[in-house]
Amino acid sequence: MIKMVRSKLAVSEVLGVVLLLGITISLFVVLNLFVSSFSSNHSVPLVSLIGTIDKKNKVINIENNGGESLEGTTKILITIGTTTNQSTISEILNHTHPTLWQLHVMNPDKNPDKWDFGETVQFNFTGINITGKYIQITVVDPNINTILLSVVLQQGSSE
Repeated sequence: MIKMVRSKLAVSEVLGVVLLLGITISLFVVLNLFVSSFSSNHSVPLVSLIGTIDKKNKVINIENNGGESLEGTTKILITIGTTTNQSTISEILNHTHPTLWQLHVMNPDKNPDKWDFGETVQFNFTGINITGKYIQITVVDPNINTILLSVVLQQGSSE
């Protein structure tokens, strides 16, 4: 009959746990270094935008009240009731929708292709009854998929 002999050279349980913990920590460090090495080309622009309703002149104003200049790809959405009107800064500067959207620029305009500090985007709502309707402004930077402004200017029905 063959006699089984147990070896006394096995790894202890404590040493095994310490070894596995060391491997786990090492893998997390390597993963963290790998992920943090990727840099983003775009950062969120720091900007202060203020939205107002001028019922007398029938316009909605969005004023760039400070911060960085906004690129031409910046989208502006104005929702009145269930209708959403959308435009980009480039479209407004190129007068794509001249009866609805206007950009009032500084004189002289140092960045003619951007929305700068002190400049105001106006949306003309002549012919639209806004009494009792929900009005919201959203400004989005699509380059980094970030909302720069989301404000409800008037509570009301969404009909």
